[in-house]
Amino acid sequence: MTNPQNSASETSVDNALPAVDIDRIIEAMDSFDIKLEKAQGADAVAMANLNGLNIMFALLPSVVIVRADVGTDASFANADAGLFLAAGQINTVSFGARAVITEHEDQLIVRTEREFTHLAGLNDEQLKQSLKVAVDGVLAAQDALVAAAEEMAKLGSETAQEETGSN
Repeated sequence: MTNPQNSASETSVDNALPAVDIDRIIEAMDSFDIKLEKAQGADAVAMANLNGLNIMFALLPSVVIVRADVGTDASFANADAGLFLAAGQINTVSFGARAVITEHEDQLIVRTEREFTHLAGLNDEQLKQSLKVAVDGVLAAQDALVAAAEEMAKLGSETAQEETGSN
């Protein structure tokens, strides 16, 4: 039995959600008074500096990625394990973003990121809320990672002093 008002052969584009593009992301972030700049040579990437962190907004075919990368003075050769332990600790707690330590040009990079899907489209409010949650999560994870890394370093120093003092 079919409802004549809702026939299976009837398709309605009136219910379709608008596609997400980088211009809509820029417009949505502008509603939070955050100005994004399109990246040179990349049609689907925009950047902003938030709280002193460079935040990248990348549009992929099915997801939007919000990412903060912070360079360190360390490389894998002279890396302190505390940084990796701190990233692991962040990933066990729900900050709304994940943390990873990666390397670029022999420099360790502290990366936090969150992604959300947009494949079916998003209305303006959904896009704004998704971006807000992603940005807040990325910033909170960066702050927590710095605090956790400092705590790991402090514990490492205390342990080293105890080991040296006991010998």
